[in-house]
Amino acid sequence: MSSPEPRRAQQRRRLPAPATPAACGGGDAGALPLDALCEILLRLPGKQLCRLRTVCRAWRSLLSAPWFAAAHAARRPEPYIVASYADDVDLDRDSLVDVLDMSSGQIVRHVAAGNASDMVVSVAAPGLVCVKTINSGSFRLLDPVTGAVHNLSDRLAPEHAARGFSLRDYGEPVHLFGQVAGTCELKVLRMLPFRQRHDGSGSDRDDLFEVCTFSSSARWRGMQGPPRSFVWNEWTRVVVGGVVYCLSVAAYFAVVNRRADEQGWIVRFDLEAEEWRPRIKGPSDLVGGGGRHNLYLKQVTLANLNGSLVIVHGSSRVMDLWFLKDSEEGLWVKQYSVQIERSGHLSPMHPLLVLEDGRIVTVIRSMGLLQIYDPRTSTFASLMMLRHSSRVSVHAGSLLSLHSEN
Repeated sequence: MSSPEPRRAQQRRRLPAPATPAACGGGDAGALPLDALCEILLRLPGKQLCRLRTVCRAWRSLLSAPWFAAAHAARRPEPYIVASYADDVDLDRDSLVDVLDMSSGQIVRHVAAGNASDMVVSVAAPGLVCVKTINSGSFRLLDPVTGAVHNLSDRLAPEHAARGFSLRDYGEPVHLFGQVAGTCELKVLRMLPFRQRHDGSGSDRDDLFEVCTFSSSARWRGMQGPPRSFVWNEWTRVVVGGVVYCLSVAAYFAVVNRRADEQGWIVRFDLEAEEWRPRIKGPSDLVGGGGRHNLYLKQVTLANLNGSLVIVHGSSRVMDLWFLKDSEEGLWVKQYSVQIERSGHLSPMHPLLVLEDGRIVTVIRSMGLLQIYDPRTSTFASLMMLRHSSRVSVHAGSLLSLHSEN
């Protein structure tokens, strides 16, 4: 009769290194096998785990390990706010970026400003910010959670340089960042708006479009321009699932009719294939016959809500959220209708996130005020007030990778 010990050894399977007591700082992690302990700990919220780091050296090492934080983020993603202090009006700021715990409003990661008067910060993608150094004109992408920095090349794509184009002829570039789903590569689409000269020369030139993949030898690659004009402001462009979406000029300025809608509301660029895709039609319920539809005098913006492309349509009193269900058929479903007047603020709002219980995190753009809307009661609850001139995005990860001494 064989000994049961080999079977028990199989049941007590160990996790890959460094998931061993010795690798976690030495000592005994407890009476439970380490994999069973990890399974229990992974079920706890990040705040509790941060407190449990004080239990002993072994637990502190285990709960501080990057692989454990990654496993916890995959198991229990916890949304937090990335607030970047974006324009040069607020020169007294002492930080470039703050990462805030959404439930408490507390700062859990602080990125110091340095010479803030020489920097402008903008939201690049969920959880990422783009920092421009004014004097040098250089750009870099900053991950405030991991501290990783990617420098963006300040040269034109070789294809454009070979045609005699010069950066001096183009205005402030617009960057759109996204992660390719298939390869997890981080890519950026750059638009360089043509700056017409005072003498009128070069008036036939178009804006330039370029793309690059982040690596140690990243350089820009020239792209063909889009098939239709679109709007590049902060609220009309978004990246979802590795695809860049931009609202067309016709939809943004509320002059869409049935003929215009056939040409598409939304222009899209596939970062993985590095090519423009067919345009997407808007919600059919918003299009009237023969002329202007009910977008007139209402706002139209785009949002990424939990990985879905959303058209935000409304006025200062109501905000309808249309979720894209089928891009090829242009199928949209209105899942929420938010009564903004109930918030007590008649300023434009923008949705950031839908929580697990269906509540919606929104930001009042002019005030930097974060509120949570409960569609079950049609009521708002204030979450936190951000500092002046901030830009916000929502990132889902684990608070284990954020809590540190500030």
